[in-house]
Amino acid sequence: MSKNPITPPEHVVCLLEIGEPLYVPRRSDTVPAEAWVPYPKPIPLQWHVIAEKKGFSIHSRIRDRFHLCLRCNSCGALTAHKIFTLRTAQPACVACQCKSRQDLAQAAGLEFMYRDSRDRHYGMFRAPCGHKISRQFAFLERIAAGEVEHRCEHCLQDRERTEAERIGWSFLSRDMDDANYRIYRHSCGHVQRVARANMQWGQVDCAGCGQSWCSRPSYIYLLGITWPDTNQQLIKVGFSAHPDKRFRHQLGLPDSATVDLLRTLPFETGHEACRVEKRLHSHLCKTHPDAVVPCTELEGHINVVSEIYRPHLLPVIHALLDRVGSEQVR
Repeated sequence: MSKNPITPPEHVVCLLEIGEPLYVPRRSDTVPAEAWVPYPKPIPLQWHVIAEKKGFSIHSRIRDRFHLCLRCNSCGALTAHKIFTLRTAQPACVACQCKSRQDLAQAAGLEFMYRDSRDRHYGMFRAPCGHKISRQFAFLERIAAGEVEHRCEHCLQDRERTEAERIGWSFLSRDMDDANYRIYRHSCGHVQRVARANMQWGQVDCAGCGQSWCSRPSYIYLLGITWPDTNQQLIKVGFSAHPDKRFRHQLGLPDSATVDLLRTLPFETGHEACRVEKRLHSHLCKTHPDAVVPCTELEGHINVVSEIYRPHLLPVIHALLDRVGSEQVR
């Protein structure tokens, strides 16, 4: 009667007395194999009727007075279930579930190995490259549907190591604060946070031993800018090694604009100033989106299209810079 279902080892035990594999539900994975032995007690006729209505036949009682060994009418495999489950719910054939997972993995280009014991939504799979990876079953459905593509994180890290080593860096880890950044160590020993795209193109300088803006002292600056045709003050936050030069030459402000350098905050390297400045802008955009000046208002006035804020945000920005300054002292 059995149709030789596929039998992944993590939820299959062998009934020595019967000679057929027995599938056990996920919650029973920790039960030792020797516990699944026949239980010599009669089976009430009503249980057979219930089992037939739910797509099973009762093979035998098993383990103790609370469990049954059911045979699936679809695939012929044996599955262990509680009597209570049979009487009050729809038992699931674990063999059919397993076959369904294997078919899904195959459709996604992976090989199903076993379920993740810590999370029922995840399984362990072998990728075409040979690496063992953890994936959510729902994510595999999206791969099979062509919505997303599979990517092996182990192969990705190998590529990242190669990219870094090519120009004298060592890959250490991913940046937990930003998925686009990684943590690297330069050949001089300096550890630095770098955008992966910059590392791919070799556009990176060491803030420890380099000679570019990245390694030289820099500042986060706070400007108040007023254009004569609007008479409205706006706030600009940025970073530069020379803030006074930055707002006149590089921002493209006209001579008629009134510019007040409200504050500067020194940093040992441009790399650190850039990192803190980006985090400040990210925080301000998330917490005060109404204070962000849209780029349409900036056209023709300044050659940047972001990082400009309404003046009512000035106390908030000062408080953030105070906090950054105190952290630097510590």
